Amino acid sequence: MATRENMFRGSLAAAEASRDRRAYAGFISGLFEGKVRRQLFTSVSIPDQGEAAKEFLDTLRLLLVEKVDPEAIDRDGAIGEDVIAAFRQIGAFGIKIPRSYGGLGLSQSEYHAVATLLGSHDAATTVLLSAHNSIGVAEPVKLIGNHEQQQRLLPRLARGDISGFALTEKEAGCDIWDLKTYAIPVQESGALVGYRLTGEKLYTTNAPREDHEFLASLLVVIAQIVDAPHEIHRPKEERRFGAFVVDTQSRGCRCTRLSFMGVRGIYNGQVHLREVFVPVADRLGAEGDGLRRALESLTVGRLTLPAACLGNLKQCLWLARLRAQQRVQYDRPIGEHTDIGAKIVLMASRVLALEAIVKITGIWADTKQDVRLESAAAKILATEWLLESLLDLFRIYGGRAFETPDSLRLHGDLPVPIERMIRDALINVIWEGSNGILTLWIGREGLAEYFTHGQAFLEFQITEMLRATPFFVKTAARSVNALSVYEKDGAEPGTFDMVWERFVARKSRELAQTMLWVTARHRQGLARKQLLMTRLVKAGLHLFAVETLLWYKSQKELRDKAHVQSLVTYFCSRTKAEFNPAPLLALRTSSCDDDTVVYRLAKAVLSGQVDWLEEGIIRCHSVERGMAAGKEHVACASAKG
Repeated sequence: MATRENMFRGSLAAAEASRDRRAYAGFISGLFEGKVRRQLFTSVSIPDQGEAAKEFLDTLRLLLVEKVDPEAIDRDGAIGEDVIAAFRQIGAFGIKIPRSYGGLGLSQSEYHAVATLLGSHDAATTVLLSAHNSIGVAEPVKLIGNHEQQQRLLPRLARGDISGFALTEKEAGCDIWDLKTYAIPVQESGALVGYRLTGEKLYTTNAPREDHEFLASLLVVIAQIVDAPHEIHRPKEERRFGAFVVDTQSRGCRCTRLSFMGVRGIYNGQVHLREVFVPVADRLGAEGDGLRRALESLTVGRLTLPAACLGNLKQCLWLARLRAQQRVQYDRPIGEHTDIGAKIVLMASRVLALEAIVKITGIWADTKQDVRLESAAAKILATEWLLESLLDLFRIYGGRAFETPDSLRLHGDLPVPIERMIRDALINVIWEGSNGILTLWIGREGLAEYFTHGQAFLEFQITEMLRATPFFVKTAARSVNALSVYEKDGAEPGTFDMVWERFVARKSRELAQTMLWVTARHRQGLARKQLLMTRLVKAGLHLFAVETLLWYKSQKELRDKAHVQSLVTYFCSRTKAEFNPAPLLALRTSSCDDDTVVYRLAKAVLSGQVDWLEEGIIRCHSVERGMAAGKEHVACASAKG
């Protein structure tokens, strides 16, 4: 007889014990059960940007252009005190902190616009501000801190005390239930007064300025709560964790800065804790509840990365368009060759799709919708699309993409920073949760109802089996379209796009059919079928992207944009081809592989008809200066002639 104990062992059992038990109400979880929760889209629209957000974006744009030199930061490995001081002056360390605590009080949607602007310009400054505003001390304190902690800490953070999140350890990357940093309770006169923390944290962003010198004033530190050091080795199922706000000036705190191949200006490194005393007033949440509650802050915090990737992807599209217009081979601009044109069209369609995802997840976060799975999905899609687009950009620029900007200047070429952009983007698939682990996590959470109800059958619990039966009956009926028309979930197509909504509904039903089949076949072994789980999750992510794009193109802000429907059709056709790939020798394929369709759409992109996709960024400043200098040189030469 299978039991929960032998289904989940070690880290898996610990993960199960600390899972958020709230039922999922988001879009992606519904797909696994054959539900298309279209009402989550129809119930919202794109909000107007507030005056405070507009003013801050204008100020930030000017600051970035005048003070932030990405090449210098990459070369020197430092952002510079003048830049950090300027960020403090404009309130950039209190972007989402409520105004009542001295912050700017921007919404998540408005913050996404900030992240997109930052992401288009420089990776290191993006990381500095996003690590502080998204996953640093402010977010957990807002989420789970008590009133006293909020009053004491949030004004300090809004004024510019920099913070970070210390979770990872050398022997515990994604397996966070193997953390060895420990906190021993300190009692005085029988009352708990604090904890002494000991351990080593790795890859903590914003922690070190240099070796033995902290940049961060405060860190959220996750540690095991034990009565004695040897207890850190107890079975993982028995481990309890706490979240603590640590003042880095405390005795016993040290740091070491690390160096990386990309994002070289990032202040990231090791944090060494030796019996660091933390008052009980600086514990976040209840004992034993700290890990789960602190990780909740990463759900919304993770959304910053897709928004930053969007800025980078828009920059990528602009650079690709620039090159494809100017470079002539075989008597025509290279963008008119459909091999190159297809890369640019794909890039443009992904900009549109990612912008849709960034918009909707920001809106859902602001309206307190369930985005636990959607934030992970957005991170996976954004980072993969950006990396693939950068490799296409590399191919478009050829040898020049392999050169540094300084080298390009030597022979009079535009100093495009593609080699740096690629170096900087590689880390995105690893941090904020590696894409592989997040994919499996989405699979596990998407299967939550299957596991919960299936457990009754595995353990042959008659009462629970009777309670579980309706779930499987309903899912089976829905998977063959025998139930969905009667459910008030907005599943009926036609709201945004009849053709592609039907595609989403049909594939969601097929996904539910497959889930039922693999659950019945593999039962308790399903948790270990990682390649199978990855394929199923990938299907769900594709459907999420398509539905989100259909919603976005229906919004009043997009309806009249040039070629928006063509880009939507192209993106959806490529998605359909992922589900139903054409044979290699097929003469007839989808529109996304049709030379005539691609040529026409590529011409539209190259001519600037869809340059509305590039709004909200700072175009690569060194390239624009190089273009201006080139025009000036030509003008001078013409005048002399």
